[in-house]
Amino acid sequence: MKIKKKLLLGFGLLFIVVLIFGATSVYYIEVISETSNVTLKNNYKTLTFTREMRSVLDENDLPLPSGASGVFNQALQKQENNITEPGEKAATSSLRQAFTLLIEPSSGLNQKQQAERTARLQLKKIEELNMRAIEFKNGYTHLTVNKATLYLGTMVFITFFILFILIVNFPGFILNPLRELADGLDQVSKRNYGTRLKFSASDEFTQLAEAFNTMAENLGDQENADLTKIIAAELRIKILIEEIQNAVLGINEKQEILFINHEAKRILNLGEKSLIGQSVLELSKNNPLLKTILENDDVEDPLKINQHSNGSYFQQKSLEVVVPNLKTDLDSLQVAGYSAGKIHFLKKVNS
Repeated sequence: MKIKKKLLLGFGLLFIVVLIFGATSVYYIEVISETSNVTLKNNYKTLTFTREMRSVLDENDLPLPSGASGVFNQALQKQENNITEPGEKAATSSLRQAFTLLIEPSSGLNQKQQAERTARLQLKKIEELNMRAIEFKNGYTHLTVNKATLYLGTMVFITFFILFILIVNFPGFILNPLRELADGLDQVSKRNYGTRLKFSASDEFTQLAEAFNTMAENLGDQENADLTKIIAAELRIKILIEEIQNAVLGINEKQEILFINHEAKRILNLGEKSLIGQSVLELSKNNPLLKTILENDDVEDPLKINQHSNGSYFQQKSLEVVVPNLKTDLDSLQVAGYSAGKIHFLKKVNS
Protein backbone atom coordinates (compact mmCIF):
# COMPACT_ATOMS: atom_id res chain seq x y z
CA MET A 1 0.00 0.00 0.00
CA LYS A 2 1.35 3.40 -0.95
CA ILE A 3 2.18 5.97 1.72
CA LYS A 4 -0.48 8.31 0.37
CA LYS A 5 -3.16 5.63 0.72
CA LYS A 6 -2.00 4.80 4.24
CA LEU A 7 -2.22 8.45 5.23
CA LEU A 8 -5.63 8.82 3.60
CA LEU A 9 -6.85 5.67 5.34
CA GLY A 10 -5.60 6.76 8.77
CA PHE A 11 -6.84 10.33 8.60
CA GLY A 12 -10.01 9.24 6.78
CA LEU A 13 -10.83 6.87 9.64
CA LEU A 14 -10.17 9.65 12.11
CA PHE A 15 -12.39 11.99 10.09
CA ILE A 16 -15.22 9.43 10.07
CA VAL A 17 -14.93 8.95 13.83
CA VAL A 18 -15.00 12.70 14.41
CA LEU A 19 -17.97 13.01 12.03
CA ILE A 20 -19.88 10.28 13.88
CA PHE A 21 -18.94 11.93 17.16
CA GLY A 22 -20.30 15.27 15.95
CA ALA A 23 -23.50 13.75 14.53
CA THR A 24 -24.13 11.82 17.77
CA SER A 25 -23.56 14.98 19.80
CA VAL A 26 -26.00 16.98 17.66
CA TYR A 27 -28.60 14.20 17.84
CA TYR A 28 -28.57 13.92 21.61
CA ILE A 29 -28.50 17.68 22.04
CA GLU A 30 -31.64 17.85 19.89
CA VAL A 31 -33.29 15.03 21.86
CA ILE A 32 -32.50 16.65 25.21
CA SER A 33 -33.59 20.04 23.93
CA GLU A 34 -36.86 18.67 22.57
CA THR A 35 -37.60 16.73 25.75
CA SER A 36 -36.91 19.73 27.93
CA ASN A 37 -38.94 21.98 25.64
CA VAL A 38 -41.99 19.69 25.73
CA THR A 39 -41.75 19.42 29.49
CA LEU A 40 -41.65 23.17 29.98
CA LYS A 41 -44.06 24.11 27.23
CA ASN A 42 -47.00 21.72 27.63
CA ASN A 43 -47.07 20.52 31.23
CA TYR A 44 -46.07 23.88 32.67
CA LYS A 45 -48.92 25.56 30.75
CA THR A 46 -51.42 23.03 32.08
CA LEU A 47 -50.26 23.71 35.65
CA THR A 48 -50.66 27.44 34.97
CA PHE A 49 -54.22 26.95 33.71
CA THR A 50 -55.24 24.79 36.68
CA ARG A 51 -53.73 27.33 39.07
CA GLU A 52 -55.83 30.11 37.48
CA MET A 53 -59.02 28.03 37.76
CA ARG A 54 -58.26 27.06 41.36
CA SER A 55 -57.65 30.71 42.22
CA VAL A 56 -61.10 31.59 40.88
CA LEU A 57 -62.69 28.98 43.15
CA ASP A 58 -60.58 30.03 46.15
CA GLU A 59 -61.21 33.75 45.82
CA ASN A 60 -64.94 33.76 45.09
CA ASP A 61 -68.05 32.54 46.91
CA LEU A 62 -70.89 30.66 45.27
CA PRO A 63 -72.55 31.49 43.04
CA LEU A 64 -69.58 32.73 40.99
CA PRO A 65 -69.71 36.26 39.68
CA SER A 66 -69.86 36.64 35.90
CA GLY A 67 -66.31 38.05 35.76
CA ALA A 68 -64.87 35.17 37.72
CA SER A 69 -66.82 32.69 35.58
CA GLY A 70 -65.30 34.28 32.46
CA VAL A 71 -61.76 33.94 33.82
CA PHE A 72 -62.40 30.30 34.75
CA ASN A 73 -63.93 29.57 31.34
CA GLN A 74 -60.97 31.10 29.46
CA ALA A 75 -58.47 29.03 31.46
CA LEU A 76 -60.61 25.92 30.92
CA GLN A 77 -60.71 26.50 27.15
CA LYS A 78 -56.94 26.84 27.08
CA GLN A 79 -56.64 23.61 29.02
CA GLU A 80 -58.95 21.84 26.57
CA ASN A 81 -56.55 22.85 23.76
CA ASN A 82 -53.47 21.69 25.69
CA ILE A 83 -54.28 18.06 26.54
CA THR A 84 -51.08 15.97 26.32
CA GLU A 85 -51.18 13.20 28.93
CA PRO A 86 -53.22 9.97 29.08
CA GLY A 87 -56.36 10.43 31.27
CA GLU A 88 -56.11 14.21 31.05
CA LYS A 89 -58.85 14.45 28.45
CA ALA A 90 -61.42 12.61 30.61
CA ALA A 91 -60.52 14.73 33.64
CA THR A 92 -60.85 17.92 31.60
CA SER A 93 -64.22 16.78 30.25
CA SER A 94 -65.44 16.12 33.79
CA LEU A 95 -64.14 19.56 34.77
CA ARG A 96 -66.16 21.12 31.96
CA GLN A 97 -69.32 19.35 33.13
CA ALA A 98 -68.75 20.49 36.70
CA PHE A 99 -68.16 24.08 35.55
CA THR A 100 -71.35 24.00 33.43
CA LEU A 101 -73.37 22.91 36.46
CA LEU A 102 -71.53 25.47 38.60
CA ILE A 103 -72.67 28.40 36.44
CA GLU A 104 -76.16 27.02 35.69
CA PRO A 105 -78.67 29.60 37.04
CA SER A 106 -81.28 26.96 37.79
CA SER A 107 -78.91 24.92 39.97
CA GLY A 108 -79.42 25.04 43.71
CA LEU A 109 -76.74 25.93 46.23
CA ASN A 110 -76.17 22.29 47.14
CA GLN A 111 -75.72 21.34 43.51
CA LYS A 112 -73.29 24.21 43.00
CA GLN A 113 -71.29 23.14 46.09
CA GLN A 114 -71.16 19.55 44.80
CA ALA A 115 -70.04 20.83 41.36
CA GLU A 116 -67.31 22.91 43.03
CA ARG A 117 -65.96 19.85 44.88
CA THR A 118 -65.99 17.87 41.61
CA ALA A 119 -64.17 20.69 39.82
CA ARG A 120 -61.49 20.78 42.53
CA LEU A 121 -61.05 17.02 42.34
CA GLN A 122 -60.64 17.15 38.55
CA LEU A 123 -58.21 20.06 38.85
CA LYS A 124 -56.18 18.02 41.35
CA LYS A 125 -56.27 15.00 39.04
CA ILE A 126 -55.11 17.10 36.07
CA GLU A 127 -52.29 18.56 38.18
CA GLU A 128 -51.19 15.08 39.37
CA LEU A 129 -51.19 13.75 35.81
CA ASN A 130 -48.96 16.59 34.64
CA MET A 131 -46.70 16.42 37.70
CA ARG A 132 -46.11 12.70 37.08
CA ALA A 133 -45.47 13.51 33.44
CA ILE A 134 -42.94 16.14 34.45
CA GLU A 135 -41.20 13.66 36.75
CA PHE A 136 -41.21 10.98 34.06
CA LYS A 137 -39.90 13.34 31.39
CA ASN A 138 -37.32 14.66 33.81
CA GLY A 139 -36.14 11.09 34.45
CA TYR A 140 -36.17 10.41 30.72
CA THR A 141 -34.13 13.55 30.17
CA HIS A 142 -31.59 12.40 32.76
CA LEU A 143 -31.52 8.95 31.15
CA THR A 144 -30.97 10.54 27.75
CA VAL A 145 -28.20 12.72 29.17
CA ASN A 146 -26.54 9.67 30.76
CA LYS A 147 -26.82 7.72 27.54
CA ALA A 148 -25.44 10.64 25.56
CA THR A 149 -22.59 10.95 28.06
CA LEU A 150 -21.80 7.25 27.69
CA TYR A 151 -21.91 7.32 23.89
CA LEU A 152 -19.97 10.55 23.61
CA GLY A 153 -17.42 9.32 26.16
CA THR A 154 -16.99 6.14 24.10
CA MET A 155 -16.54 8.20 20.95
CA VAL A 156 -14.00 10.40 22.72
CA PHE A 157 -12.10 7.29 23.85
CA ILE A 158 -12.12 5.82 20.32
CA THR A 159 -11.00 9.15 18.86
CA PHE A 160 -8.23 9.46 21.45
CA PHE A 161 -7.18 5.85 20.81
CA ILE A 162 -6.92 6.43 17.05
CA LEU A 163 -5.03 9.67 17.61
CA PHE A 164 -2.70 7.88 20.02
CA ILE A 165 -2.00 5.17 17.45
CA LEU A 166 -1.30 7.78 14.77
CA ILE A 167 0.93 9.83 17.08
CA VAL A 168 2.91 6.78 18.22
CA ASN A 169 3.24 5.00 14.88
CA PHE A 170 3.30 7.79 12.29
CA PRO A 171 6.75 9.22 13.21
CA GLY A 172 8.28 5.74 13.23
CA PHE A 173 6.49 4.89 10.00
CA ILE A 174 8.32 7.76 8.32
CA LEU A 175 11.52 8.06 10.36
CA ASN A 176 12.51 4.38 10.65
CA PRO A 177 12.94 3.85 6.88
CA LEU A 178 14.74 7.20 6.63
CA ARG A 179 17.05 6.17 9.49
CA GLU A 180 17.81 2.86 7.75
CA LEU A 181 18.45 4.72 4.51
CA ALA A 182 20.83 7.12 6.29
CA ASP A 183 22.68 4.17 7.86
CA GLY A 184 22.90 2.49 4.45
CA LEU A 185 24.31 5.65 2.84
CA ASP A 186 26.83 5.90 5.68
CA GLN A 187 27.96 2.33 4.99
CA VAL A 188 28.25 3.03 1.26
CA SER A 189 30.31 6.14 2.02
CA LYS A 190 32.68 3.80 3.88
CA ARG A 191 32.91 1.66 0.72
CA ASN A 192 30.80 -1.14 2.21
CA TYR A 193 29.02 -1.77 -1.07
CA GLY A 194 27.54 -5.04 0.15
CA THR A 195 25.02 -3.11 2.27
CA ARG A 196 21.41 -3.77 1.27
CA LEU A 197 18.08 -2.31 2.40
CA LYS A 198 14.91 -4.37 2.68
CA PHE A 199 11.48 -3.03 3.64
CA SER A 200 8.54 -5.38 4.06
CA ALA A 201 5.86 -2.88 3.01
CA SER A 202 5.06 -2.20 -0.64
CA ASP A 203 5.32 1.56 -0.73
CA GLU A 204 7.59 4.35 -1.90
CA PHE A 205 10.21 3.37 0.67
CA THR A 206 10.42 -0.08 -0.91
CA GLN A 207 11.05 1.55 -4.29
CA LEU A 208 13.68 3.75 -2.67
CA ALA A 209 15.33 0.68 -1.12
CA GLU A 210 15.41 -1.03 -4.52
CA ALA A 211 17.03 2.04 -6.07
CA PHE A 212 19.56 2.16 -3.21
CA ASN A 213 20.39 -1.54 -3.60
CA THR A 214 20.88 -1.08 -7.35
CA MET A 215 23.16 1.89 -6.70
CA ALA A 216 25.22 -0.01 -4.12
CA GLU A 217 25.55 -2.99 -6.47
CA ASN A 218 26.65 -0.76 -9.35
CA LEU A 219 29.17 1.02 -7.14
CA GLY A 220 30.52 -2.34 -5.96
CA ASP A 221 30.85 -3.58 -9.55
CA GLN A 222 32.51 -0.33 -10.55
CA GLU A 223 34.97 -0.53 -7.66
CA ASN A 224 35.80 -4.13 -8.51
CA ALA A 225 36.36 -3.16 -12.13
CA ASP A 226 38.53 -0.20 -11.12
CA LEU A 227 40.43 -2.35 -8.64
CA THR A 228 41.06 -4.95 -11.32
CA LYS A 229 42.40 -2.26 -13.61
CA ILE A 230 44.61 -0.87 -10.85
CA ILE A 231 46.02 -4.30 -10.01
CA ALA A 232 46.66 -5.00 -13.67
CA ALA A 233 48.38 -1.63 -14.09
CA GLU A 234 50.44 -2.25 -10.95
CA LEU A 235 51.57 -5.63 -12.26
CA ARG A 236 52.55 -4.13 -15.59
CA ILE A 237 54.49 -1.34 -13.86
CA LYS A 238 56.18 -3.86 -11.57
CA ILE A 239 57.25 -5.99 -14.52
CA LEU A 240 58.44 -2.90 -16.36
CA ILE A 241 60.47 -1.71 -13.37
CA GLU A 242 62.10 -5.11 -12.97
CA GLU A 243 63.07 -5.11 -16.64
CA ILE A 244 64.66 -1.68 -16.47
CA GLN A 245 68.45 -1.96 -16.50
CA ASN A 246 68.86 1.08 -14.28
CA ALA A 247 68.26 1.02 -10.51
CA VAL A 248 64.83 2.33 -9.52
CA LEU A 249 63.62 3.06 -5.98
CA GLY A 250 60.14 4.46 -5.21
CA ILE A 251 59.09 5.74 -1.79
CA ASN A 252 55.81 7.29 -0.61
CA GLU A 253 55.11 10.39 1.44
CA LYS A 254 55.60 8.34 4.63
CA GLN A 255 59.13 7.42 3.55
CA GLU A 256 58.13 3.81 2.98
CA ILE A 257 59.31 1.73 0.03
CA LEU A 258 56.63 1.38 -2.64
CA PHE A 259 58.76 -0.49 -5.18
CA ILE A 260 62.39 -1.37 -5.79
CA ASN A 261 63.81 -3.41 -8.62
CA HIS A 262 66.48 -6.07 -8.49
CA GLU A 263 69.19 -3.75 -9.80
CA ALA A 264 68.58 -1.23 -7.00
CA LYS A 265 68.78 -3.97 -4.39
CA ARG A 266 72.08 -5.15 -5.86
CA ILE A 267 73.67 -1.71 -6.06
CA LEU A 268 72.47 -0.66 -2.60
CA ASN A 269 73.39 -4.04 -1.14
CA LEU A 270 69.93 -4.56 0.34
CA GLY A 271 69.69 -8.28 -0.27
CA GLU A 272 66.93 -10.18 -2.03
CA LYS A 273 64.24 -10.14 0.62
CA SER A 274 61.05 -8.12 0.14
CA LEU A 275 61.42 -4.52 1.21
CA ILE A 276 57.96 -3.21 0.27
CA GLY A 277 56.49 -1.16 3.11
CA GLN A 278 59.72 -0.82 5.07
CA SER A 279 61.01 2.57 6.19
CA VAL A 280 63.92 3.85 4.11
CA LEU A 281 65.00 6.00 7.06
CA GLU A 282 65.52 2.87 9.16
CA LEU A 283 67.31 1.10 6.30
CA SER A 284 69.56 4.10 5.67
CA LYS A 285 70.90 4.09 9.22
CA ASN A 286 73.10 1.14 8.37
CA ASN A 287 73.42 1.94 4.68
CA PRO A 288 75.49 5.08 3.95
CA LEU A 289 74.91 4.84 0.19
CA LEU A 290 71.13 4.79 0.61
CA LYS A 291 71.40 7.69 3.03
CA THR A 292 73.41 9.67 0.47
CA ILE A 293 70.84 9.06 -2.23
CA LEU A 294 67.98 10.13 0.03
CA GLU A 295 69.74 13.31 1.14
CA ASN A 296 70.85 14.36 -2.36
CA ASP A 297 68.10 14.51 -4.92
CA ASP A 298 69.97 15.59 -8.03
CA VAL A 299 73.75 15.87 -8.35
CA GLU A 300 75.62 16.75 -11.52
CA ASP A 301 78.71 14.70 -10.74
CA PRO A 302 78.45 10.95 -11.12
CA LEU A 303 78.30 8.97 -7.91
CA LYS A 304 81.00 6.37 -7.47
CA ILE A 305 79.90 3.11 -5.95
CA ASN A 306 82.35 0.36 -5.12
CA GLN A 307 81.14 -3.09 -6.02
CA HIS A 308 83.25 -6.18 -5.37
CA SER A 309 86.53 -4.24 -5.38
CA ASN A 310 85.51 -2.53 -8.62
CA GLY A 311 84.28 1.02 -8.72
CA SER A 312 81.39 2.09 -10.99
CA TYR A 313 79.93 5.50 -11.60
CA PHE A 314 76.23 6.18 -11.53
CA GLN A 315 74.26 9.29 -12.40
CA GLN A 316 71.59 9.95 -9.76
CA LYS A 317 68.22 11.49 -10.60
CA SER A 318 65.23 11.99 -8.31
CA LEU A 319 61.68 12.85 -9.31
CA GLU A 320 59.02 14.08 -6.86
CA VAL A 321 55.55 12.66 -7.46
CA VAL A 322 52.93 15.42 -7.20
CA VAL A 323 49.31 14.30 -7.08
CA PRO A 324 46.69 16.84 -8.23
CA ASN A 325 44.02 17.73 -5.70
CA LEU A 326 40.84 19.57 -6.71
CA LYS A 327 39.71 22.26 -4.32
CA THR A 328 36.44 24.05 -4.99
CA ASP A 329 35.80 27.52 -3.66
CA LEU A 330 33.02 29.99 -4.24
CA ASP A 331 34.73 31.83 -7.07
CA SER A 332 36.55 29.29 -9.16
CA LEU A 333 37.81 25.73 -9.49
CA GLN A 334 41.46 25.61 -8.61
CA VAL A 335 43.91 22.74 -8.98
CA ALA A 336 46.44 22.24 -6.20
CA GLY A 337 48.88 19.43 -5.60
CA TYR A 338 50.61 17.57 -2.81
CA SER A 339 53.66 15.35 -2.69
CA ALA A 340 52.99 11.62 -2.80
CA GLY A 341 56.65 10.57 -2.55
CA LYS A 342 59.76 10.35 -4.76
CA ILE A 343 61.35 8.07 -7.34
CA HIS A 344 65.13 7.73 -7.34
CA PHE A 345 67.06 6.55 -10.42
CA LEU A 346 70.67 5.38 -10.64
CA LYS A 347 71.97 5.16 -14.19
CA LYS A 348 75.38 3.61 -14.81
CA VAL A 349 77.73 5.87 -16.75
CA ASN A 350 81.21 5.51 -18.07
CA SER A 351 83.91 6.75 -15.67
